[in-house]
Amino acid sequence: MPTLTCVIVSYRVRDLLAACLRSLEDNGFPGRLETIVVDNASGDGTVETLRSRFPGVCWMRNERNIGFAPAVNQGAAAASGRYLLLLNPDATLIKGALERLVSFMDAHPQVGAVGPRMLLSDGTPYVSATRFPTVATTLLYETRLNRLCPGSRLLHPYAEQLAGNEPFPVDTVEGSCLLTRLALWRQMGGFDARYFFGVEEADYAWRLKQAGHGVWFHPAPAAIHHHAASTGGTRKGALILLSVTLGYLHFLHCNKPGAAAVLRLPLLVIWIVKAALTGLLGRTEHRQAFGEGVKALLGLRPAWITPDDRRRWG
Repeated sequence: MPTLTCVIVSYRVRDLLAACLRSLEDNGFPGRLETIVVDNASGDGTVETLRSRFPGVCWMRNERNIGFAPAVNQGAAAASGRYLLLLNPDATLIKGALERLVSFMDAHPQVGAVGPRMLLSDGTPYVSATRFPTVATTLLYETRLNRLCPGSRLLHPYAEQLAGNEPFPVDTVEGSCLLTRLALWRQMGGFDARYFFGVEEADYAWRLKQAGHGVWFHPAPAAIHHHAASTGGTRKGALILLSVTLGYLHFLHCNKPGAAAVLRLPLLVIWIVKAALTGLLGRTEHRQAFGEGVKALLGLRPAWITPDDRRRWG
């Protein structure tokens, strides 16, 4: 049995994926490592180009982009390691990171998942651990009033601990580099496949914590993350924008129904205004995303990406 299985979902990041796989090979992990790459219909020759360069990798190729969360579940279904590492293809691991994370989990059997400190391309650390969304934080972010209070503990509750050098418990960690126990992953049912892109790791963390398992942040830098490389450096495209918009709705409906009920009317007003403003500004994709979000709030469509959405905007 491998000690660790790493699952990577790739979409149009062939060169970055190659660097990611090299960083896995060169990481110095002392246990047996299994690597599974799920290519989500990149259409850029990713598998054909890299298969011979990385013969130890198990390659899976989808004929269409089924979404991030379903593709992670697909790869994890074939995993056989004691631990499961979810790693973005646009992340390059820092040497020794795998051993540090696995050693932490070995020493803390009550912890269900751990996420490390992540660095931007220029080496700057960024916040990769957050609280679950609340009524207050959702409204502050949706109205952009969060920019008036950048140092607020409400918005940045872990700021003091992030400045330290000790691991600490958090609500959720970023899914770009997340280590969990494979048996626990399967017990939890993996990611909710209704999330297409975004928020799936928060939902997984919520279910872990509800089942009594801790989610922790490890302060040692583990990877350089070339943020959103597969979406051009920003979240763009109606499908991606819609997925993130609906993802938070789905999370609240499933896990915080009281907050979802309170937020329904104010979000309806905010998103109607945003749809109108983005339409006037010619930002068609944003207008479409907010418009579909309004429909979801009114119960006129599901709060997740559907096959029809993929056909329209994929």
